[in-house]
Amino acid sequence: MFADLSRKEYCILIILLFAGCTLISYAFARVSKKKQEAASLFIFLNAGLLHVFYIIYTHTWERQHDVIGFRNGKGIGQAALIEYLMNEGHLPDFDPTTRWGFFQPLLHHIVSAVWLKFNLMRGMNYDRACEYIQILTLIYSMVLIFYGFRIFTLMGLKGRGLIISETLLAFHPLLILLSGSVNNDIMSHMFLVMAIYYILKWYRDEKLRDLFLTALTIGLSMMAKLSGVLAAPAVAFLMLYKLIGDIREKKGVFKRIREYALFAVTVFPLGLFFPIRNMILFHVPLTYMPEVGEDLSGYSLIQRIFDIRTATPYTCMIKNGNAYDEFNVFLALIKTGLTGEDDYSVVNPYITCFAWILFFAGAVLFITVVVLFFYVFLRNDMVKEVPIRLFWVILIGTGILFMLRLIFSVPNFSSEDIRYIAWIVVPAAMLPGFPVVSGKAVNYMSVLTGVFAFASAGVYYLLGLP
Repeated sequence: MFADLSRKEYCILIILLFAGCTLISYAFARVSKKKQEAASLFIFLNAGLLHVFYIIYTHTWERQHDVIGFRNGKGIGQAALIEYLMNEGHLPDFDPTTRWGFFQPLLHHIVSAVWLKFNLMRGMNYDRACEYIQILTLIYSMVLIFYGFRIFTLMGLKGRGLIISETLLAFHPLLILLSGSVNNDIMSHMFLVMAIYYILKWYRDEKLRDLFLTALTIGLSMMAKLSGVLAAPAVAFLMLYKLIGDIREKKGVFKRIREYALFAVTVFPLGLFFPIRNMILFHVPLTYMPEVGEDLSGYSLIQRIFDIRTATPYTCMIKNGNAYDEFNVFLALIKTGLTGEDDYSVVNPYITCFAWILFFAGAVLFITVVVLFFYVFLRNDMVKEVPIRLFWVILIGTGILFMLRLIFSVPNFSSEDIRYIAWIVVPAAMLPGFPVVSGKAVNYMSVLTGVFAFASAGVYYLLGLP
């Protein structure tokens, strides 16, 4: 689509659409008299605009993970799994580990297969119908952002602090990349973020509906990708905390147990059906994950932690013409969250300047968030409820421990990609908002957020420049 435009027309289109988002937000502010909500709408619309541009200029074989491509002729990869489900109309009736990418839980692939079939039935060209699967992943990324905004409000962020957190989340490059990735990552992350919102809401209001929705969304997250289980320890902590409170007060214990039984019969069948099926029928281990990516076993632990030399803002990879594959854990986590695993300089020469700005802003933001993790959750004046603070510590800690175990137990480059715990951008974006709400580091956070969002938009608009 954009290939038919000149560079001037492409830039004019962006400016006009940005102006349209501004006018819509301004009109909403005038009619509703709600300036805070209008600011959130402005951020959300512009994030959506950037995500839409990304999926339009990104094909289903570009910047993908484990997808391989539709009609690849090999019958492997997650694209082939979608095609298999569409053509055969049933779950794989063979050991899914014998075909690359077929071991994954199937919710995303089933939905995509139905969507692909629907578009073909209405006469759409096959290649275009495959590209339309990115509409689904776009929706998932925007729903994730929407629920992230709801979590920020639920946690008490307001004013400039809320705007900063919303901007960091809405313009985070990792969600832009995942909005165009037709594998199962973003669906799983979307449901996990929804589960975070509903369990926090349940903790405050204790409505059975919210507890049921927590179970449902965790189960659906695991149905999309088994790592959705990472929400379970933090959720279990809040549920146990409430149960202990009931036991101490000697009231409502059996009612609470009945509610938890409903939770269990909802989440376990949904989350564990496919892996248990594969274990029973084909003896596939519950936590099966094949090794993939470039081998990093030749680098020492010291190198992977302390050697932070880099000559490019993009992920260093031999396949991109670099001398080595990115082996430093922290650089890999930062870079894969900002520009994925590709070198954008081959697209056009204008991107790299913005990519360097994005890299340095992202590195500073990474350090800032690590410091704020301890600052916010160890102080009573930031998040006053101790159980909520412990919930976030357990949730974030679970994600980090999972990632570190993956990185060092599977010494391949692919295990260093932050996309495995992409949901962590929600608490990462939330943390900078707390000191701002308290009147601390306002200018620092505002400038850092502005630079980060500007550089992110620059990189991902320029990536589609004709």
